[in-house]
Amino acid sequence: MSGLYVATLLGLLFAGIPVAASLLVVSILGVLVAGVPLSIIGQRLAFGVDSFTLIAVPMFLLMGNLMNASGITQRIFDFAVALVGHWRAGLAQVNILGSMVFSGMSGSALADAAGLGTVEIRAMTLKGYKPAFAAAVTAASATVGPVIPPSTIAVLYAFIADVSVGRMFLAGVIPGIMMVAVQMVIVHRAGRRLDVATFPRASMAERTHATWRAMPALVVPFAMIGGMRSGIFTATEVASVGALYALVLAAIYHAETSRRDVVAAFRDTALTTGGIMLIVAAANVFAWLLARERIPQEVAEFVIQLGLPPLVLLLLVNVMLLLLGMILDSAGILILVTPVVVPALVAVGVDPVHFGMVMIVNMMIGLLTPPVGMALFIVSNISGAPIADVVREVFPFILGFLVILALITLFPQLVLWLPDLVYGVATP
Repeated sequence: MSGLYVATLLGLLFAGIPVAASLLVVSILGVLVAGVPLSIIGQRLAFGVDSFTLIAVPMFLLMGNLMNASGITQRIFDFAVALVGHWRAGLAQVNILGSMVFSGMSGSALADAAGLGTVEIRAMTLKGYKPAFAAAVTAASATVGPVIPPSTIAVLYAFIADVSVGRMFLAGVIPGIMMVAVQMVIVHRAGRRLDVATFPRASMAERTHATWRAMPALVVPFAMIGGMRSGIFTATEVASVGALYALVLAAIYHAETSRRDVVAAFRDTALTTGGIMLIVAAANVFAWLLARERIPQEVAEFVIQLGLPPLVLLLLVNVMLLLLGMILDSAGILILVTPVVVPALVAVGVDPVHFGMVMIVNMMIGLLTPPVGMALFIVSNISGAPIADVVREVFPFILGFLVILALITLFPQLVLWLPDLVYGVATP
């Protein structure tokens, strides 16, 4: 019966039914088959979102939306131009560096692609870049958002897998920097075939001015990590302080921000949060059903009986995640895989923080792979380039990310070194 629940859920997801609806349908069917009172559905829905940790999700989303509404995206863009605009394929390098900075505020790949991506793609096409290439660079650079802290996906994974949000945030620093470095190398090599002009080298005065204007955004990730490490804030509290900070910037520092933009930021945050929380609540019902059927325990026992080394298991799970990334969105993968696979991997000695970052990088690759890759559709719509052309241009970035995925899988310390340094080695 347990296998039937999972198969039904996969069938609904493959059919294009929204994640929350698919989870609820399977959960209701499971409750009816089990003969349990339907009131359990309402109870588990309420328990699913009754968490202090989850408050961080809307706060991080609000911070990113307010920063975007305040015009900080243009200042980040100008800062990146001053630093790397004179490099080969300079505007593409600006795109990557700008996304790295913006990721320290939004924590969302799609927010990066839609917000900063609009500025970047327009600037690149005006400078002579092909729309498909500009869109591909924007989509690839946007995937850094959920890897480098803060990250809404990292918060959700930490909640489901019951691990430290702070450790998950720090786990993404080195992989995120690696992703940025790989993108810059790919763009540098591609610059040899691009007939585009670069920006003149900025003077020290121009760099200082651009850095000063972007400083409110540049200090955010350092302040967040410092606040959590010092014990001043929890992850949830630091998200709330960040949202308040963004609101003050929008209201005072960036005087050009209109009231309509601020209201739109709150509205977008409410809509996105509603969708995420509905998925989380429905996932809690499904997780209860899985626990009642002892599916996680059965999977863990099966994995232990196989006697395979942890590395081999991780490689097999990677293949599964890459295949799922082609047909499911990030939320579906996170909800479906985490409660089943994490207990099994932990039972054979895999660190859940390590696996969490492996999963997140997998999901970011999924944003770039058709037919479901949401980042591809967003940048294709912004640039006007056919989706097939964007896929062709984004392929080298996918290969680069696969190399990074292999490295962080084979060498866990690339993920765990910084969390262990700051928080100490986690006890099993």
